[in-house]
Amino acid sequence: MLSNGLKHANRYRKIVTVLARHGFGYVLKEVGLFHVLSLPKRLATNPSDPNYRLIGERIRNALEELGPTFIKLGQMISTREDLFPNYIVDELVELQDNVPPFKFSELKNIVEEELNMPLHKAYQSFDETPIAAASIGQVHRATLFDGSVVAVKVARPNIKETIEKDLDILHDLAKLFTQRFRWAEYYRLEEIADEFAEAIRNEADYTIEVRNTEKMRANMADFSLITIPSIYEKYSTRKMITMEFIDGVSLHDWHPENEEQGNRYARELADAFLHQVLIDGLFHSDPHPGNFSITKDDQICMFDFGQVGRLNKTMRNQFISYVIAMTRRDIREVTDTIYAMADVPDTVDHEEFGEEVEFLLDKYYEQSFEDIKIGEAIRDIFAASHRYNIRIYKEYTLLAKAVITIESILMRLDPNLSIVEIAEPYGRQLARERLNPKSWTKELYRDAKKQSKTILALPDSVKRAVDRIGDDDLSLEVRMPKINLFFRKLDRISNRISFSITLLAFSIIMVGLIIGSSFGDQNSFLVQLPVIEISFVVSFFMFLLILYSILKSGRF
Repeated sequence: MLSNGLKHANRYRKIVTVLARHGFGYVLKEVGLFHVLSLPKRLATNPSDPNYRLIGERIRNALEELGPTFIKLGQMISTREDLFPNYIVDELVELQDNVPPFKFSELKNIVEEELNMPLHKAYQSFDETPIAAASIGQVHRATLFDGSVVAVKVARPNIKETIEKDLDILHDLAKLFTQRFRWAEYYRLEEIADEFAEAIRNEADYTIEVRNTEKMRANMADFSLITIPSIYEKYSTRKMITMEFIDGVSLHDWHPENEEQGNRYARELADAFLHQVLIDGLFHSDPHPGNFSITKDDQICMFDFGQVGRLNKTMRNQFISYVIAMTRRDIREVTDTIYAMADVPDTVDHEEFGEEVEFLLDKYYEQSFEDIKIGEAIRDIFAASHRYNIRIYKEYTLLAKAVITIESILMRLDPNLSIVEIAEPYGRQLARERLNPKSWTKELYRDAKKQSKTILALPDSVKRAVDRIGDDDLSLEVRMPKINLFFRKLDRISNRISFSITLLAFSIIMVGLIIGSSFGDQNSFLVQLPVIEISFVVSFFMFLLILYSILKSGRF
């Protein structure tokens, strides 16, 4: 049942004990983990206990206690408003990397091993007290021999091994819960576990963050108010990053001196974000205030690019088409673009889903174009899509969360700024690119190239099909999504007719026997026999048998 149960037994016990202590013991007991791990059943607390705290708070506290991997899991879940209810998401948004720093002696050993030189030969000075500590690593201030002041981010000792162990356990738990609980299948726990594993592995590998930072720095070069720390690649490895130290005040704690300053910063942030999304296709996936600071030079510093969102050109066009369709309240266009942005099952009732979209768009009907909170509108429709089992691709859900977060920052800096209004020129630019003969010529060429491969492979495919026909090895599969419903209704009709005919026949036989016994020859051999009784028993038995078979089929 648990593929990694023996290998990680101690960690399993720790996780299960923590979850039980925070009120989830009854769930663990239901899936059999108490028996497998020999845990006391007193931990399986009563879910109806009136003293329970809110479930979102209990989840957050449990994840914080379980450490780095689970803290990151909670932070990722807080971005999936399309999947999880608000009372969980709102609580997990508060989940912070409130973890104590690790010892400087351990950090010194990691740095020296990674750079293959003593610390005092790599840096002129190195502050032992960290300026920030998070679940994956911590940051120290240092100085290079050329006088450059730098920030050095170092991963926690054995963090990769810790993460891999926890990911093994999470995969097992997600699989186990999905097999046992409908709610786990509904929330797609296995998919979330796999998505999370990929994300946290990338974040724990600092070489990926280095590449993302350099790319983002190049993309933001034309924005005069935006600055991104430069990377010292000579002093950066998979376990550490040395970057330019930029002194500033976190956007959490910063307030504009006047309205004009707030408006200017809000406009620059909105422009930079939309440029990342719609032009570059590489955007900051978690633009919360803690990842921005205002420098002494009055610039906005962006940092922490361990996880970024990516959109190819097709995705960018689909997203802008989706936004335009929503602002126009074009129900058909909105549903069509959602289908293009998602994995849509055959069972979706398109008419009913269209009515749901229309209902949600009516919510924003009275608002002016500039007043629409596009992030909230996207979130509502994505959540509705999930209820219909329409699986929005993760790139779009990540973007939706980023839009909501950046809108909250803009609202604080400039309450009158509309991200939809600023996005309009970018939409026109994308539209011009799509209509540009050079662009669609390239698209046509790529499509022709793909089709040419198909055409060239066609003779071989036809030959294989003919050979299979000759060998009587060709099967034909026809799918009709609603044919089973038709057959079930047909079965019900035929069973009801059979039941009615059988009942009628039984009644006729009984009436005939009664009349015959009343007016027939009393000396007749048949009349003297208990024909009525025998016929009644046989007919009644057949009647019950037919009735039982019909009811057992469930199609009556």
